[in-house]
Amino acid sequence: MVWLVAPDDVRVTSVREALAPYAWQSLRPEALCRRALAAMDRVDVHRPLPGAAERLAALSAFLDGRPWRSLTVQALSRQLVSAAERWRQEQAWLDIQLGLLLDDAG
Repeated sequence: MVWLVAPDDVRVTSVREALAPYAWQSLRPEALCRRALAAMDRVDVHRPLPGAAERLAALSAFLDGRPWRSLTVQALSRQLVSAAERWRQEQAWLDIQLGLLLDDAG
């Protein structure tokens, strides 16, 4: 796993604090990801993140097949924030590519 965020990133802290009080290991992946995204969105107010359904699907797919229930809440939080950041970067790159294609077509 390539880390895109530091362990002390404010989003990691927010996700950890949102999950820790609960028996998060027993949550379904989608429910866990919903809590994580809500926590990230509360602290990342300067960066608008569209596509809640797409972000939820991306994080759920990230967890699929991973032994995430065996992680610590800190490690899981960092992985979820890194996965969300990776999705955001991929979307930004797709937007750039689309802009270039539209420039070439115009």
